[in-house]
Amino acid sequence: MSEAIEFLPPWNATGQFADNLVKELEREVTEGHKLWRVQVKAIAQRTDSDDVLFKIENGSNGYAVVHLTWSGEPEEDTKWPDTRIFDSLEAWATECMMVDHEEFVGSNE
Repeated sequence: MSEAIEFLPPWNATGQFADNLVKELEREVTEGHKLWRVQVKAIAQRTDSDDVLFKIENGSNGYAVVHLTWSGEPEEDTKWPDTRIFDSLEAWATECMMVDHEEFVGSNE
């Protein structure tokens, strides 16, 4: 089931790559990180960066945008991978996707 939102460039639904993105997040996150042992589902990713939108599945309506490092191993510093938490999909759309879209469209004109 996909989330009820129309993604704007540079964001796209993750599709068949969702499980791979979750696995990479699990490899990178270490104890002390805000997503340590938090169950998530990848729902969207940016086409122009390593940012991924995850739905937090642990009884929360929250969402997290994570800038994956693609190191394939646990990060030594808990600030990585860089993560921003949003209370709702609507908050993410307004505070993140729309801003990213405006920057992306503006840079491609």
